[in-house]
Amino acid sequence: MNLGALLLEPETAEWRVLSIQTKLHRWAGEDRARRFDDLFNLVADPAFLVVAWRRVRGNTGSRTAGIDGLTARDIPAGGAKRRS
Repeated sequence: MNLGALLLEPETAEWRVLSIQTKLHRWAGEDRARRFDDLFNLVADPAFLVVAWRRVRGNTGSRTAGIDGLTARDIPAGGAKRRS
């Protein structure tokens, strides 16, 4: 999955995340005893990261500065640069 494409087209990331969430919900409803052991792949999936970052930036807490003095809104979509 191309992270750059997901950043440029966040609707694609939203659709991908929603489809995976729908599938997991269906599986959990069909088999109450089912275990989901490999959720790390979802956490590290670029689409999930893009959607999570958009949600974090949209929260009211995104206006609160971190230890580096930056807020979530100060960080560009491409990521933060390290300060020397």
